[in-house]
Amino acid sequence: MLKPSSSLRSYGGSVALAGIWDLLEVREGGPPPRPVQSTPIAFNATAAHHIIKRGITSRAIAPLGDALGLGKGLVADYLDLDRGTANRRAAKDQLLPLHAAEGVLRLMELFELASDTFESEDEASAWLRKPHPMLDGETPLETAKTSYGGERVKDILLALKYGGVV
Repeated sequence: MLKPSSSLRSYGGSVALAGIWDLLEVREGGPPPRPVQSTPIAFNATAAHHIIKRGITSRAIAPLGDALGLGKGLVADYLDLDRGTANRRAAKDQLLPLHAAEGVLRLMELFELASDTFESEDEASAWLRKPHPMLDGETPLETAKTSYGGERVKDILLALKYGGVV
């Protein structure tokens, strides 16, 4: 079984995403480690691939929505899931389809990066929900529906954080 490590995420991370990490770690067995400092997730592609392949429960949608300041239905839309199907899957504790599981990790990573950039979870979630001119007027969350869009949002966040060019 894959255990979360510093190569997948920091021991800090978002308080708002702790519920999702608890769900991921329950599937692996054993108690989850508790955060000791606040730094963003450092995703390792191999570890993320194992988590997606193993499966992410549909119950992760609610805490992700709480972190992003969105309802479960809107999060389901961002994950390209029908709202009713997402609710039924969550009620039965079924796994998300692969594309939606990848979307959960993508949104978690963007939220963590935005939280680190803006030094506040509230400011991060507000920025992710606000239309951005560099994204053709879409919100960062809308753009991040695809992996390429997510990379574009990461580029903007890193430029904001470090003063780079986008």
